[in-house]
Amino acid sequence: MIYTNAVASTDGDTVWIRPSGIIWQQADVLATRTSTEDRLQWYRAISKNHVAVQDLLKEWDLTSAPRFRENSRETLRDEIFGTLRNNGAIRQRAGLPTSSSKPRWALESHFANLFDPLLTGDEFLAAIDTWTSEHLDAGSRLKALRSRATADRDHEVLVQLPGEGGTRSLEPSESSRILKGVIEEWAPRRLNDPLVLTISEPGDKLYVQDQQQLSTLGINIDVSNLLPDALIADLGTNPVTFWIIEAVATDGPITDHRKDQLLTWAADQHISPDSCQFLTAFSSRGSSPARRRLKDLAASTYAWYLDEPTMELQWDQISGRGGTVIPIRPSR
Repeated sequence: MIYTNAVASTDGDTVWIRPSGIIWQQADVLATRTSTEDRLQWYRAISKNHVAVQDLLKEWDLTSAPRFRENSRETLRDEIFGTLRNNGAIRQRAGLPTSSSKPRWALESHFANLFDPLLTGDEFLAAIDTWTSEHLDAGSRLKALRSRATADRDHEVLVQLPGEGGTRSLEPSESSRILKGVIEEWAPRRLNDPLVLTISEPGDKLYVQDQQQLSTLGINIDVSNLLPDALIADLGTNPVTFWIIEAVATDGPITDHRKDQLLTWAADQHISPDSCQFLTAFSSRGSSPARRRLKDLAASTYAWYLDEPTMELQWDQISGRGGTVIPIRPSR
């Protein structure tokens, strides 16, 4: 991280790296390619992909000899980076969804200062003692946690739930913005009396509107099992209709296979298949996921687009001779 100058800056011009950039690092690069231009070239390569790294090594006439196995990046990210972050030594970039592949890690400047080569002997030991006393006690870790939470709030997606449901904060992502549209725009138009039961997010994050109501319904939420992005009940129908919703930012529409999986999940929650409806939500009809996956939508399901909130797409079987399929119709 020091080699690429991935040190958090106060002016917003921070260089961020991914764990893979460390996995691909090797001794020959550190030892022989030390100029500013070399470091910039290396940073550009690791910011692209492993092929770019291999091409740069060939250009430098160096043999590829990474110090870590490729699959060790999860340990680096989850255990080492997590511990360093909790102790205030490195910073995680705010505003990125959990699923994003963009670089998000940089050293805190006060921690990076400990690696100043001019800092030696007793002065070096004193600097370590000072940093430890200022950053490793419980109060300092609490301040670091508070600071991260404040930064995350600046980027979160705030959703107004129907009725007296209050608000819910979702992580910053395109799927969160689509879900916000479903809950705030689609549900009030389409459903008689909507109640948001669950919202699931990447990283095993699960929002439950009312655990007591779920218990009454016999619904047991387990994040280790398959979950839809959202489950909304329409209390204004008899029997109650359960809408199983997937928000597609990159992939994951309700296909026939996915529908079967979700119906099995619903049955396990004591929800009758006859009471289930399905909605795949996209950002736009022109978005890449919508253009690619519209052909894969399961029969008897609906699609909705964030930028056309008053419209809804229905895909269903023709009912018989004289029957009519209405592929696009306004929502109520």
